[in-house]
Amino acid sequence: TIHKQWYQRRVRALKDVVFSSNQLKSAYQQLLSGMKAMFSKAKLVHGDLSAYNLLWYNGVLYFIDLSQAILIDHPSALTYLYRDCTTMYNYFHSRELKNLLDPKKMFCHVSGYDFKYFDEPSFITQIEHLQRKEVHEFKHGNASTDYAFETSFNEALAITSESEDEEEEEDDGDDEPLE
Repeated sequence: TIHKQWYQRRVRALKDVVFSSNQLKSAYQQLLSGMKAMFSKAKLVHGDLSAYNLLWYNGVLYFIDLSQAILIDHPSALTYLYRDCTTMYNYFHSRELKNLLDPKKMFCHVSGYDFKYFDEPSFITQIEHLQRKEVHEFKHGNASTDYAFETSFNEALAITSESEDEEEEEDDGDDEPLE
């Protein structure tokens, strides 16, 4: 029985977990939240998301194998995101979870994009068009692709400006040259 208790508590890949109905719902909600956080906060797309690259332990879903994750400004990031959404939809659909977002709606939920056409060919066309547009903007300097750098740089500029303003205020107004 000790072996059985250890086995029941160990970390398992999602593909190996036998879920209760509530656990499956929780895993799905955690998946959506995690994918959205990766995209919007970390500016990453996993790129190879599957039931092999998700772990389940004590009711918590963990994303692993992020070494191949790509930045959202990568020319194929949105294509990879859609593939991740399709893969995960297929997994949860095969487990008969109800009320799933289909891959297109999951893509829009995770990315924040609101595409107007939801048939497969036009949806793919919109992803490709958006990727070409973002790559063009990146190459021509019209896109903000390095959020972390840009934010840090702007904060440093603000601090520098504040320091210069304080130095000017400390000046006593004596503009005579020193001898």
